[in-house]
Amino acid sequence: MLKMSVCGETSKSAVSTVETMNRRKDHLNHVLFLLLDNIAWLLVAVSVVVFSLMSDRFLRPYTLLSIIPRVAPIGILVVGQSFTMLTKHFDLSSESVLGLVAFSAALLIASPELGGWGTALPGWLVIVLMLAAGISIGMLNGFMITKLKLNNLVYTIAILIVLRGVSYLISPSTSASGLGAGFCWLGGGNLFTVEVEGKPVGVQVSLLFFFLIFAVAHVITRYTRFGRSIYAVGSNREAADAAGIRSERIVIAVYTVSGFCSALAAWVLAGRMDSATMKTGYNWIFSIQAAAIIGGISLKGGRGNMIGAMGGVMLWGVLDTGLLIIMASPWTTDAILGGLLLLAILLDSAKNHYLARTTLREQLSRSQVGLSDNYLDVDGLLAKGAQ
Repeated sequence: MLKMSVCGETSKSAVSTVETMNRRKDHLNHVLFLLLDNIAWLLVAVSVVVFSLMSDRFLRPYTLLSIIPRVAPIGILVVGQSFTMLTKHFDLSSESVLGLVAFSAALLIASPELGGWGTALPGWLVIVLMLAAGISIGMLNGFMITKLKLNNLVYTIAILIVLRGVSYLISPSTSASGLGAGFCWLGGGNLFTVEVEGKPVGVQVSLLFFFLIFAVAHVITRYTRFGRSIYAVGSNREAADAAGIRSERIVIAVYTVSGFCSALAAWVLAGRMDSATMKTGYNWIFSIQAAAIIGGISLKGGRGNMIGAMGGVMLWGVLDTGLLIIMASPWTTDAILGGLLLLAILLDSAKNHYLARTTLREQLSRSQVGLSDNYLDVDGLLAKGAQ
């Protein structure tokens, strides 16, 4: 009996040690997962330090204040893309929606001498038409994908090509400019000017608008019923339908949001440049995808948040500005930004594998299968064997 007691105490000690090791392992995995989930902000900090060491021009106030206005249009597109990705969909047409809307607006405002159609519409009316066009295209995309059951990836690529072709067809010239101070205020206007080292530095409107857009998107996705429905549809559409969520309406709604964001981004970009061309926004879709994924928006839907997505946009802006300052070659820039997209996909895959393992472990820990059997008294047999 003494031997049995010693063996029992040894067994309990071994089990306790294993449980302690498992808890430490789970804690370490949790910390690593949080690090991966917020990798965008860590990379922003690392990039700022690296570029500051490489050039003393990077940390100047003018440079820092210009980072966000440079990427504000991409940031707005990332917001729209994040809404669709959270429902396990994609909107690869957003860059062409931006390009067509921006160029059409410029053609409606600009005089024939500056490449326009000569309609000379007021800026406020053109802004209303831009937003209406973006919303209409987004609603059409959502309708075609949900009601006609078209593949969202292939369909939005087709729309990407079609809208880019339309931009070329409607063009009487290669560009249109001279859009007026009122129209350009959001993208190129200054809120106020500060004096830094004896020189005036303007704080642009688009800088504040950038943070405002992400703040509104964060509140919608985090604290509203619509936002919770988005996550539910992306996580498990069948379960969402069973819970009474109208998943088709949610998908149409997120594509509408994406179209609206594309029109907003077109307004900001055209206003910042005071012009638009047939190729406005060309080849931006890879930047949009990379910023969203590196910011934690999952390719499998149902996971991610707007704070992380904003970090992905900030990282893209820091890299773009820093590489420009150090005069990196276009091939180097493409290689680095392409590598960032690859890193984003790898990180998303790693996080998905971790979540799958964690979910399976939790399900097994709660399961009683194999732990008890009405037909086999395991505890009784062990007791008889010990005697």
